[in-house]
Order: sequence, then C-alpha cells, then structure tokens
Amino acid sequence: MLAYPGCLGSELLGMSDSLLVAERLSHALLKNTRIRFDLRMVGVAGRSVIAAGGIRLGLQTAHRRPDLLVVPGFDFRRMADLGPQLAKLSRQSRFVAATFRRGVPVAAICGGAFLLGEAGVLDERRAATAWLFAAELARRYPAAQVEPEAMFVEDSGIITTGAFSSGFDLAVYLLRKGGNQKLAQMISRMTFLDAQRKSQAPFVDAALLERSRGAFSDSVKAWLRRHLSERYRLERLAHAFRVSPRTLLRRFGTEFAESPLTYLRRIRIDASKHLLVTTELSISAITERIGYEDTSTFIRMFSNRVGHTPARYRQRFKEF
Repeated sequence: MLAYPGCLGSELLGMSDSLLVAERLSHALLKNTRIRFDLRMVGVAGRSVIAAGGIRLGLQTAHRRPDLLVVPGFDFRRMADLGPQLAKLSRQSRFVAATFRRGVPVAAICGGAFLLGEAGVLDERRAATAWLFAAELARRYPAAQVEPEAMFVEDSGIITTGAFSSGFDLAVYLLRKGGNQKLAQMISRMTFLDAQRKSQAPFVDAALLERSRGAFSDSVKAWLRRHLSERYRLERLAHAFRVSPRTLLRRFGTEFAESPLTYLRRIRIDASKHLLVTTELSISAITERIGYEDTSTFIRMFSNRVGHTPARYRQRFKEF
C-alpha cells in the first residue's frame, strides 16, 4: 500500500482493516478456509509520511515481488489545486510506473486514479474514480476511457475504484478473486457495507457537478429548470431566447457539449431523486411533477440512469 504526503490514510486503513477482519473470520468461523494477507505500508523515501489531516503513517519494507500495489487518493482544496499537488507527487507517480513495468498489478482507490494517470498506466484502459472527479480525470488523461458511474473497473492489470469507501470494494474483490465468496458475504454483513454495489449512479449529486460553461448555456439551463414540469418543445425554447432552433442547439452544444433535451432529462431525474427521499408523493405524482406523462416511461428512464427503480431508490436512501 503506497503511503505518501497528503494521502487519505483511511482509504488504505479501511481496506487493510477489512482484510484483517476477513482473516479473523476465516480462522474463527470457517473450518476449511484459512486466509492470510501480508499488507505493508510503503513509500518512496523515509520511515514515515504525514497523511491528510496531519496523521503520521509509519512505512515498512516493501515486498520484493508484491501481488498488488494499492494507491489511495489525496487531499486537495479546489480542482485548481490538483495540478500543483500532482506535480509534488511526481516521485510517487514514477514509482507507480516502475512497479507496473515490473509486472505488478496496480489498484487505485478514489482520487488515486490521478497518480495512475500521471504514471501513464491508464492510457488505452477503462478507468473509474469518484464521480465528482470523473470529468477532470477524463480531461487530464484523454487516452483513458473513464466510466463516470462505475464503482469498480479492472482492465489489463489496472484496477480503479469509485469514491472514498471503495477500498472496501477492493477488499471484497480480493476475497472473491481468491475464491472466498462466502467470506466476502460475511464481511459485508459485519461492516454494514454492500458487497454487491456496482455503480456510483445512485449517489451522484448533479448539483455538485454543475459548472458554468458560458453565459448562453447558463441562461438556457436556468430556463429549463424553471420550466421543469412543462412539456419540452425546442421551438418554444428557441423562441424564448429569440434564436432559431438550429442556432440554439449549436450555441448550447458548443458551450455545454450536450443537447438541451439531454440536460433536461438529467435534471428531471435528479429532481425525482430529491422528491423520492424528501416527500411521500406517489411515483405517479412525481412523474407528473417533473414533466412526464407516462409513469412506466419515467420508471424505465430512472432505472436505466440510476441503476435502481424509483421504489427501490426511495427504500434505500430515504433515511439520508
């Protein structure tokens, strides 16, 4: 496990502790399954590093031939700080690249994918990271095939995972890869974490992804939000901005890289997610409130986008 200045220690320790619990369970409850993981906290120099929050992590001697190198994410305040922070971690990126060239598989938790991108190992590979950072990962490393809503991606010796707690998903993957499916299920029950989660889609908060791309597209988006419950007509939208439909599509697409209708569908789904967990409105009432006439169409669109039916989403996230 690669520790370095500013890394999120909990991402490493969460995975490590999950595997430790699995090891204890295998010895205590499973007669024919006795597993052992030898995890070591390593770095590029020194005997310790100061992780995010000022926590000191001691370093150990690395295995000569490890089975896997795990790279956690790191702390930064703003997206604008990402470049300078990565520049400070150039030694760690080179270490990742050198380790992978030796034939050692590499896994990144959350924002650790950026270090893999700097190392060049994401080129021509599918990759995941926290949904909040996915667009930036794709922008910085265009040769990578970023999957914004994936919780876990493995491609040719490179594993990348979703947000903060996905070190647990990596631990479960290692158990399953070793043929310990029953143990993976047991640790899921003990930790109250879902061993079956495959997508970040249910957790995406589109409001946190919203950024200004231009005055025209910002105005169009604001108009669509105000008229969310009304039937979409391109001609009406164009008339509101005193341009032709063709001009509206061109200008909006140039600034925002998608159509107004695609944007509207997305914010309608986001609005329905909010209504599902904050109100007792029926599915049909929510369908009408967000501008759809057919409930079955809404349910199908919601399920395709979020990965849960509206009813299942409400049941799962109501408490939050």
